[in-house]
Amino acid sequence: MNTENIYLALQLMVVGMATVFLILYIIIGLGKLLVNYTNTNAKEAPPVSEPQPAQAPEADATTQAVIQLAVKELTGGKGHMTQIKKLP
Repeated sequence: MNTENIYLALQLMVVGMATVFLILYIIIGLGKLLVNYTNTNAKEAPPVSEPQPAQAPEADATTQAVIQLAVKELTGGKGHMTQIKKLP
């Protein structure tokens, strides 16, 4: 191999790596500037009020009896219901 080729390859490698490093450094700097600009100029979000839970209608006696029997059958008598609520 010719030593000129080796020096040229090393020179290209160093220049290429330096270019990549410089571009990445610029990208990181621009990202930090964007974050700082956004943090200083961003408007506060309006406060969000929590939604009021809707009152679910109570199940009638027939529906409660059917659900209790289904739970008893599926769990082998080990399951117990404490509340029946219709989901929204």
